[in-house]
Amino acid sequence: MPNVLALDVHHPDPAVVAALAAAIAAGAVVALPTDTVYGLAANALDPAAVARVFALKGRGFDQPLPVAVRGRAQAAALAASLPPLFDRLVQAFWPGALTLVVPAGPHLAAAVTAGRGAVGLRQPDLPLLAELLRLAGVPLTLTSANRSGQPACRTAAEVAAQFGADCPLLADGGPTPSALPSTVVDLCGPEPRVLRPGAIPAARLEAAWREHRVS
Repeated sequence: MPNVLALDVHHPDPAVVAALAAAIAAGAVVALPTDTVYGLAANALDPAAVARVFALKGRGFDQPLPVAVRGRAQAAALAASLPPLFDRLVQAFWPGALTLVVPAGPHLAAAVTAGRGAVGLRQPDLPLLAELLRLAGVPLTLTSANRSGQPACRTAAEVAAQFGADCPLLADGGPTPSALPSTVVDLCGPEPRVLRPGAIPAARLEAAWREHRVS
C-alpha cells in the first residue's frame, strides 16, 4: 500500500506540502486531491518523471498529459503562443476546472505533448495545489489518478485500490468536490473546440466566447 499523508486541502500542513514537493523534486509521482478528482502530479519538465506517470496509468504515449500551472505567466512560459481568447477564458474561469490546449513551447518533457505540438494547461482552484506549485517551482502533470479505462477517483481509498504500492505516496484530503474532470477546450484552431466535457458546462464557455467576439 502507498504511504498515505493526511491533510486539509484548504489549510494544508506546510510539512506535508514540503514532503510532496520534495518527492516531486526527486522525480517521484504523487497522488493527491484536486479541485475536480484525484490526480497524479509529477514534474512536467522531467522526462523520467513523466514516463512514470504514463507507466502508472498504463497510458499510451500517443495521449498527451494535462499540466497544472500557477497562473498566466507560467502558462506563457510553457506555450509557443497564446491566442487572444486564452486571456478571456483565463479571466473567466481560472483558477478553476478549465484546461486550455495551446501550442506548446520547447521546455516541457516531449512525452507531455505526445508529439502533437500542443499542451493542455490549467490553474487549479485549491490552496493545496497552489502551495505545492509554489514550493515545487515547476509545472506539474495533473492527469486523473486512475488506471487507463478505469473510473476517476474521488477518494484516497479509491486511488489506493487502483494503484496499491505502485504509487508510493498518496495525499488523503478527503473526498474531492466533483466526480467530473476539468473541461478541455482546444484553442489551437481558428475556432475553439470542446475536446472533453467536464465540470464547466458548455453554455458558460459559449457565453464567454460570444463576449470575446463582441469586445
